[in-house]
Order: sequence, then structure tokens, then C-alpha cells
Amino acid sequence: MRTSKGLALLLCISVLLLACNLSSAISPAATGSAATPTGPAGTPTRLAAPTAAPTLPSTPSADPTTLTYDASGDPDTLDTAFDYETTGGGILQNLYDTLVFYNKDKADRFVPQLATSVPSQANGGISADGKTYTFQIRTGVKFHNGDTLTPADVAFTFQRGLLQGGLKSPQWLLFQPILGVAASPSGHNDITDLVDPSGQLADNPATLLKADPAKLAAACQAVTSAIVADNGANTVTFHLAQPWGPFLATLANAWGSVVDKKWIGANGGWDGDCKTWPSFYQSSADNLNQLHLGQQENGTGPYLLDHWTPGQEIVLKAFPGYWRTQPAWPGGPSGAPRLKTIVISFGSSQIGEQLADLRSGAADLIGPGTPPADWPSLDPIVGETCAEVSLCTAAASASNPLRVYKNLPAASRSDIFFNYNISGTTYTGSGLLDGAGIPPNFFTDVHVRQGFSYCFDWDAYLKQAQNGEGKQSFDLMLPGEIGANDQDPHYTHDPQKCELAFQGATLKSASGQSLWNTGFKLTIPYDTGNTQRQAVAEILAADLKAVNPKFVVLAASVSSANWFAARNGGSLPLFADLWQEDIHDPHDWLVPYVTGFYAQLQSMPRDVSGPLAGFINQGVQETDPEKRAAIYQQFNQAFYAAAPDILLTVQNNRQYEQRWVQGYYYNPIYSGFYFYALWKN
Repeated sequence: MRTSKGLALLLCISVLLLACNLSSAISPAATGSAATPTGPAGTPTRLAAPTAAPTLPSTPSADPTTLTYDASGDPDTLDTAFDYETTGGGILQNLYDTLVFYNKDKADRFVPQLATSVPSQANGGISADGKTYTFQIRTGVKFHNGDTLTPADVAFTFQRGLLQGGLKSPQWLLFQPILGVAASPSGHNDITDLVDPSGQLADNPATLLKADPAKLAAACQAVTSAIVADNGANTVTFHLAQPWGPFLATLANAWGSVVDKKWIGANGGWDGDCKTWPSFYQSSADNLNQLHLGQQENGTGPYLLDHWTPGQEIVLKAFPGYWRTQPAWPGGPSGAPRLKTIVISFGSSQIGEQLADLRSGAADLIGPGTPPADWPSLDPIVGETCAEVSLCTAAASASNPLRVYKNLPAASRSDIFFNYNISGTTYTGSGLLDGAGIPPNFFTDVHVRQGFSYCFDWDAYLKQAQNGEGKQSFDLMLPGEIGANDQDPHYTHDPQKCELAFQGATLKSASGQSLWNTGFKLTIPYDTGNTQRQAVAEILAADLKAVNPKFVVLAASVSSANWFAARNGGSLPLFADLWQEDIHDPHDWLVPYVTGFYAQLQSMPRDVSGPLAGFINQGVQETDPEKRAAIYQQFNQAFYAAAPDILLTVQNNRQYEQRWVQGYYYNPIYSGFYFYALWKN
């Protein structure tokens, strides 16, 4: 998923952000166009640790029914079918409802929302073959404009999303399970693939309008046949092209927000007529924002939009007619929201300004997440510390105003990616295995990849880049996800094994000398100010030299623009980047690393990716969690043996808030905050 501008900046610098990865491929990343990589533009302003006791507010200084949240930047759009970044997602999950929602802090467990139950094979909601999902739709639910929700609105929501399409939208997540088209090399599919499999129509609305009318009609028919409403039975049925283990997880995020068909058609969107859908195909959030539906909303959620002033704020107001009368989980919220006004401020775009607002009491919340480099600025005014399970204890100075939640498991991770076909010699010296460079295929030798893996010091990385608060990753999927196992084989910092791996390398110099005797030289650039990428380069340089003085790695600072150009152009020998998951499921990790976005950037050869891809296809089409786990265990063994990347660490996050904020809980997949669960006291 993409992140907001300011969050992208501070994470790229302090947490090696997700969208330091993305362009137009699978699971894109930060603000603006998903096809435009984002990254640090410089080191953000930091607050110095206080030298004197500040004047601290002890109670809310404003209306206790109003919550102020400092966000990092505007959403791309309020169109639920197209927005694909964290700021917008955090807003939309408060304005709209999905069929199923996350069970409080569990990113892979679900509760019914606009559906009356979570479909399963046990309750008949999922067919025995795992290809048909039937949702019973809740009655009596009102949209914010007073329209009544119907099953037809639900079916239209997903039909419209797929047909509106666009490579910068999140619709690729639903495309393959529903329509059955195999993932493209980038992993990013689009409705235009049904019209022209070459992909030439993607993000090309003008050319799409000129396509064969019969193929255009067939594409729409495929979508409307796969998602069917029955207003009489009050159901919506999804007919999948194949079983899909993470299907419910895919419906639960903000792009699954259910919309009002009549309102969409009246405000510049598709009206549901298959004859007209190509006219509504979109490639740009800017285009949508010229329409009412890109700047306004009409959801069924606990909040409605009061106004959006770009660059300044978005204000939400409680929806008094919210439908929920029973909590979704024990102790959860019900009825009208307790917080009546949510002010999402974009005025404090720099992290230093946000922290100042939090320290002064002008902001109730910032984030989500605060970079490790800023923790020392806030810790001196913390009065309460909470564990991941929300067990809180008083700090040494119990009168201090802030509360901190520690050890929050991230939904993202930074890793090191080898380049299997390095372009040019900017960072590879002579371009030969002659002691003064490396050849383009240097990392095709598995012994070289294993040598680099054994020569990386995870403890040094945790200390230098993550304040020591994190845990080494043993598997590609995140801890706690299906298939993850702390007992799986993994690389450790082991100089002796590093030496043995390099001595086993098959690469030879022109004169027939071994890699070990010849040595090598390469440069690992990092974008200026990115402390985590810098740590990766410096740790590898020191540890490889300690094993063999002929192994020369140079760490070089370059501009952000040059770093991304080099990464995208294939000239980096290796690079560190971060992925943030769209859904809390192994599939959202395995695809980009093996067949999708990163694999393409790495020019990963078929002999490396092919055996791994087989396990990916088996795993995603298995709906039984135990059987999926068994498949992913085989994947983990094969991934370890192939050593295609160096998996780094999952950093533990922190969340700081005013102690008068109540009801906060952490769900790693959330975009922002679920304001409905919060109140002030």
C-alpha cells in the first residue's frame, strides 16, 4: 500500500518506508501517483530532548468531544475505488463500512459489518470448493444522505471498482481471485487485460474507448456475472474464478467500502450500465477529484465529511444515524460516536511540528507511529507506558501528559534485495571479477548470496537503525501470519560460515582464480539522510572486510532522486527497501518478493523464482489454514536455501497520545485510526 507524503518521508528516513519501494507495480506506495516512487527529500526536523521541564497540560484544553489529529498530508482522493494510500485509507475507514471488518486488534480475524455474518463453510456462506462467497446484507442501514443500503449497492460497489480500474488503484487485489486472469509479470492486473491481454490499454482511457465494442461488453459481463445481488433474498454472491485463501482479508480494507449506486451515478461516476463503463475508466486521482465523488462522500460509516480544505484540514462529524446497536467485539463501541468532531490537520506537515503540537496539547494524536529517532524527545514527558496488550503502568513521573504504547508489531519490514543482472558499472567498479569490481551476474551465484547473508550483523543493525526494538525475521511472511515459524532455518551473523560460502563460489576471474583469492569491489549507495540504508551499507562493508580484506564495499551517500533512478534502472548491486502489506496474509509478501515488484527490479532469474512460485500458487488457492501453513513451510525451506534476499528485522512501533485519549487499540493493518472506538476523558 502507498503511504502519505509526510509519513513516507519520515519512514524512509527513520523506518525505511514502504513507499521507498513503489512504482506502478504490485502494492504501490506513497502519495501522489502510485507510479512515482517516493522517498526522503532530506532529514526531517527533530525536536531536541527537553532541557527543562515544559509546561504540560493535564486535561483536554478544548471541547472533550473534539479530537485533533496531526496527519502528514492530504489523501489522494475520497473515491473509495481508487484511493490507495494510508491517509486516505484512514479517513475512508471512518466514513464508510465494509462487508466484514477487523476483529479489533486482529488483522487476520473478522467480524460482520454490513454483512450480518462472516461467511464460512460451516455456516454455508462459502461453498465446499471455496469459489462461492455469499453475504447476507444487513437491513435498515442508511447512507449519510438518507438513502437505504441494498444488496444492489453492495454488488455495484465491487463491479464499479473493477471496471473503473487503473494501475494506480487497489483493484488489482480483487482482479485475480474474481476474474481469474493470471498475475502479470508486475503482479498488477487491470480490467483492460480482459479487453487486450497485452496490457497496452492499461491507464489509457482514450484508447480504451476505441477498443472492440464486443470485447468491452464481454469484460463488463464477466464482472457483473461474477458479483450478483439478490434483493429478494437480501444477499450478494461472489463467484470466484478460483479458491482464494485471503479473500475475506481483501474485502476488509478501505477499498472494500460500500457505496451508494444512485449517489455515485449522480455525482460523476458510473451508473451501472455496461454500455457506458469505458467512459468511466480512470487512470488518475486528479481526474476523479474534478468530480464531486472525489472530494465528497456518502458512506454508511460512523462519521460523515464536514469539509475538506486541501493542504489545511479535513473535518469529520459524528453521524447520528449510525446503524450499529451492538458492539462488534466485547467492549467495542455502539450507537452514535462519542467523539462528535474529528479535526485532521495537515498544517503541521513536518515531524518536528507534529511533536511540538503533541507536547503542547494542541494535538491529541499524531502518527500513526512515531519514528525511533523521535522517541527520546517524547519519553521525558511520558506519564504512562502500555504494553502491546494495553496493560498500562505509571511512568516515573506519573503526572506527565503522554501515554506510550510500546512493542507494537509492524505491518512492514525492510529487507536487502540482490540485483541478479546489474546494469552499467557506476557501482560495480571494473565490471569484472578482477579484484577491482564485480560482474553483472555476481549475485546469480547462490554461494555469493549466502556469503553476504552470513556476513550481515543483525544485532548491529537493530542497535544502529532501530534503537534495539525489533526482531530478526526468520521467514518472508510476518511473525504470526500463516506459515511463519520461529523454528524455521535462517541466516545468522556467522563469519566462519560466511567464509565457507564464499570459498564455495563458482565464479572465477578471467585467469581462473577463485572469488576468494581474487576478491571484489562494489559500492552500495544510500540516499542522504536514510539512516537505515546507511546502516546496511556500513555493516556489510565492515563485516565483509573482516572476513577477507580483499572484499571491498564502499558506502556512498547520493541524492534521493539518484538513488531511486539507480534502483529503478537496475544499476544498484543490492538495495535495502521496505514493503508494507495491503492485507495481513503471506500472499501479500510472497508475490512482490518472488514474482512481482521486487523480483522484477532484481531481474530475478527463473531458476530462482520458479520453484518458489509454485508454492505461492498452491498456497493462495488453499482455503484451509492448516494446509496453507504446510505449503508455506515448504516455501520457507526453499526460500532459505535459495537465499534470494537478506531478510532483516521487523521493527517494533510505538504510539504516543495524550493520556486523556481513551479507547485506542493497535491493529497493524489499519490506515490511521478508527475514531469510532475513541473518546476523551
